[in-house]
Amino acid sequence: MSPTIRVLSFVLLSQLSSAVPAAEFIAGLKPDRRPAEPPRMMTVVIDQALKDQRLKGISQPWPGNLEAIASQGNWYSPLFQPGLPGPYDLRGLHAR
Repeated sequence: MSPTIRVLSFVLLSQLSSAVPAAEFIAGLKPDRRPAEPPRMMTVVIDQALKDQRLKGISQPWPGNLEAIASQGNWYSPLFQPGLPGPYDLRGLHAR
């Protein structure tokens, strides 16, 4: 690499690093600490329409605690996601 390109690269990188304000939280600089005021979910409203959408294609009586899983809030559950299309779509979640 030529000396001119090295100097220009150094100047460019030094200018880019000084453009970031030091007071803001940047993920990765202190991975063991969280920001002072992170956003928080305080309440989750599970209405009947969302519950029906999550239980679509499952006939009653629901097995076990399936109704409790459908009303669990914003937790991820593979039950809520459509699976494979075609003959493997037992609940009809891919039907249009």
